Amino acid sequence: MPKTARALALCLVLSSLAAASTDGRRSRRIDAGANPKAGPAIPIISSSHQDIAWMNSPEACREYRDTQCITPALEMMAGNPDYCFVMENMLNLMEYLERHPERRAEILKYTREGRLEWGATFNQPYESLLSGEQLVRETYFGRRWLTRNFPGCDARVYFNPDVPGRALQMQQILSKAGIPYMIISRYHEGLYRWAGPDGSSVLAYSPGHYTNASAILGAPPAKAVTALEERLAKWSPYYRQRRIPAEFPLLNSVDFSQPTDFGPLIKAWNGGPESKPGTPHPTMKYSSAGRFFEALDSPEAVFDRVTGERPNLWLYIHGPTHHRAVTAQREAGILLPAAEIFSTALALLEGGFDGYPEEEMDEAWLAAIYPDHGWGGKEGQITDRLFLKKYEFARDSGRRMLRKAIGKIAARVAAAPAKGVPVVLFNSLSWERTLPVAVNVPSFQESWQVLDGEDRQMPAQFLPSRASDGLRLEFIARDVPALGYKTFYLVRSEPEGAPLSGSPQNTVYENDFYRVELAPGGIKRLTDKTIRQDVLNTEKFLGFEVFTMRSVGNGAGEFGRVQQPTMEGFDKLSLHETAWGYDPAESGALRTVFTMEQPLANCTIRQKLIIYNHDKRIDCEVSILGWDGDPYREFRLAVPVNAPGGRIAYEVPMAVVEVGKSEIPGTGGPAYGNLNYDEPCSEIRPREVQNFIDASGREFGLTLTTSVAVNDFLDPTPGPAPYPILQPVLLASRRSCHGEGNWYLQEGDHHYRFSIYTHSGGWTNGWRRGIEANTPLFAVVNPGRAEKPDLPESRAFFSLSAANALVSTVKKCADDDAVVVRLYEIEGRPAELELQTTFPMGRAEAVNIIEQNPRPIPFDGKVLKTQLGHHAIETVKLRPALKTQE
Repeated sequence: MPKTARALALCLVLSSLAAASTDGRRSRRIDAGANPKAGPAIPIISSSHQDIAWMNSPEACREYRDTQCITPALEMMAGNPDYCFVMENMLNLMEYLERHPERRAEILKYTREGRLEWGATFNQPYESLLSGEQLVRETYFGRRWLTRNFPGCDARVYFNPDVPGRALQMQQILSKAGIPYMIISRYHEGLYRWAGPDGSSVLAYSPGHYTNASAILGAPPAKAVTALEERLAKWSPYYRQRRIPAEFPLLNSVDFSQPTDFGPLIKAWNGGPESKPGTPHPTMKYSSAGRFFEALDSPEAVFDRVTGERPNLWLYIHGPTHHRAVTAQREAGILLPAAEIFSTALALLEGGFDGYPEEEMDEAWLAAIYPDHGWGGKEGQITDRLFLKKYEFARDSGRRMLRKAIGKIAARVAAAPAKGVPVVLFNSLSWERTLPVAVNVPSFQESWQVLDGEDRQMPAQFLPSRASDGLRLEFIARDVPALGYKTFYLVRSEPEGAPLSGSPQNTVYENDFYRVELAPGGIKRLTDKTIRQDVLNTEKFLGFEVFTMRSVGNGAGEFGRVQQPTMEGFDKLSLHETAWGYDPAESGALRTVFTMEQPLANCTIRQKLIIYNHDKRIDCEVSILGWDGDPYREFRLAVPVNAPGGRIAYEVPMAVVEVGKSEIPGTGGPAYGNLNYDEPCSEIRPREVQNFIDASGREFGLTLTTSVAVNDFLDPTPGPAPYPILQPVLLASRRSCHGEGNWYLQEGDHHYRFSIYTHSGGWTNGWRRGIEANTPLFAVVNPGRAEKPDLPESRAFFSLSAANALVSTVKKCADDDAVVVRLYEIEGRPAELELQTTFPMGRAEAVNIIEQNPRPIPFDGKVLKTQLGHHAIETVKLRPALKTQE
């Protein structure tokens, strides 16, 4: 651009900046360095994008962050009182302190000054992969951890600029954790008020791509000034139209970027020609992200509002390509809240929290959220093994703490030995449940039946013994209280026959709920007898049919759409002639079982179909055996739902996404170069799913409980079917997008379990069944007996009155011996809620999601009456009234 034209353009820009920042409004500002000038500003936010490990192994990356990022940044801040630097998550600080505890005071000083900034979450996850409580714990071990360990310091900005995906409830979680700001990227460049479905929101900044400003910041000063003038000319109308204070950020961030001295550029810009009177020259300065947002967050500004889920385009990197690890992660997400709930109940029963496993619990939660978005990469086999070990540790710790707590509670139950061998079942969910449960029986030589405390017999049958388990008995456990337990009894009896509701054949089976017609490869026809509907359309795929396609690609990378499988090497079980076989050893009064095993080119598929006779439920267990790791191959399971145009909904952390309704509008937009996220967000598939996915038409709905994280719902083959085909993505053999990265081949055996339940149309009629099929009742058989058993045979420790409200956890408060209960509303309608507890409490307080900012709320010591807004996540703190509990 010629010099005279450039000068004219700058004058126009400065006029716009002055209008945007001096038209009679006050913008809230905080100093952003030494002697800041009032008026328009160009803050340089100097940062470094860091996966736990992507550029190298975890240990090599940890050392790099020390020697090349944080230590040099501390030195630069010591030498320059204006310099600011950002590390994007709290894990970076935790690791650095392990290596350099002697620098704690120095870090405290600069963090208090606001010049050294830490991201407000533990790390940067795939948000919708995590369970709701796992996502919340990102803020516990982020902002909360910093405020507790570094008095006078705070973290108010969430950084997750790399992942092209946002969870539906992430913004509410951030807002209610006191984290009002968010830096993302791979989304349209701009400033946004990004809201959760309840209306709470955070102020978000996207530079398009987090590396984009490097073109300016890395150029020689003269060229950088010219480029910056052009940038200001482009963005000035955007700010002016929205009445946004004139803060034009330059985010200095690339993978492994180091602290950089931008003094020459700052001098070249700030020392440039003075603008004409009334148009102040914007001041370039170092800034933290928090200071930038606080200067920007004017009440008069009108930010573009965004609401909804942005489905994650990189979901193949975790579920299908790291099946064993993600299975452990999902199990940990169930076991750890259950361990908290019953460890808390035990502490209240014992009159104090001395025995509460607080440190062990924290360690397990840290492991459950440790893996971030950096699977694979250079030396990715090391990273992936570490992530697997973390998830397994979290799962195993959760199981161990849970067993200890329920074992002690069960010992206090005043069971009646004359009734039989007690079996105490614990329910960690928020509603009373009736479902199948399998337990080990005391001996092989006896026949057993199951009675409840009122001598009512439960439907039951024996299962084939396994060497590790001994003899197992499965029974339908009826009416187990919410967030509590119920006692059943094993009673010796004479062997009885196992009458079936229909005669077992290899092709047809019928009970009170379903008529099931089998064919080689899956279910040919499934009729729901209660609603008189054929619920499957098997023109292209059978029900529960495994099929395989070619799947070229990687889990993450610079692509604008999810890489879809193709038909090379397509195969499906129905192309083979293997028939189902009735399994008499597994079948009985409770359930009828059919099995099938079919060799394919690179593995063997084994399936078990379990049809329950006393419960409206069909389970399918799938095993991929002897998988040889053939590259670029994918396996899916098909559940074709006979509901043309049916609506799809699926569970996400603390909410449900309705496809075509709950996503953010439009596309992700241009990022950099030719990378453009051009697919409408409502059309992105597959999706990250928690426990269930539902397809509903006018006549009926079908809820599929899934054991895998990634699920599709549209036919991926040529001539796609006009009805939904629910598809758990079982396995995919892809490779890292890093040029020196590893393959994700996953040789060996893989095991999966799914359940279907049909109901009246609408996901709200199926979500409880969808969740509970993945959440077992936890059994204690023949518990030890306390000296003075003082508990009844059945009890709900906590209960909710509203059917659309859930408890995500009950835990010890992190600061004192109070009880924290977290609630959320799932159906999108306000609830008049009563939370009742059997434990006497003194008072109740509403707190934010990280248990801070208490506010008294009315409470009578037993029942808390409150309003739970639509889609709301609320946290309450109850203070026990007594030292001992009768």
